[in-house]
Amino acid sequence: MKAIIALIDRLERWGILVSFSICLVALTISITTRYVFHRPLTWPDELTTYLFMLMTFLGASASIGNDTELKVDAIYMAFPGSRFILDLFLNLLRLAASVTFILAGYNFIVIEIDMETVTPILQIPTSMIACMLPLFGILLAIRSLEGLRQLIFTKRKIES
Repeated sequence: MKAIIALIDRLERWGILVSFSICLVALTISITTRYVFHRPLTWPDELTTYLFMLMTFLGASASIGNDTELKVDAIYMAFPGSRFILDLFLNLLRLAASVTFILAGYNFIVIEIDMETVTPILQIPTSMIACMLPLFGILLAIRSLEGLRQLIFTKRKIES
């Protein structure tokens, strides 16, 4: 499992870095052509939208792995003795959300393939864009299972 987590960590870091770099270059091109040459290009804006979506999903998964995701700490403070139960509930809820992302994303991909739609400017098949949903669902499921494994392992270690 550690090898899979290490691979996912690397995928997230490099995916975010490459996506951000491409966004930076594309937006620089867009701004330059718009304000220097007075000939705005539309493709950089569409490309950065899709890359920003990818960065958001990868960043959300990375935040779970780094334990920096947004949580309602007030609940933890209100029930300090129930941290294990709350963490267990959070991981199970996250796992249920991952199943939803995977199933809904798969259905969305099937619809997009059947409709043969493409993006308006870049002409990318929208089914490729929709692949981000199940990909995020898989990453979320793996992160949730790893969180459950660590939670149970830590609980057993404390009880021993």
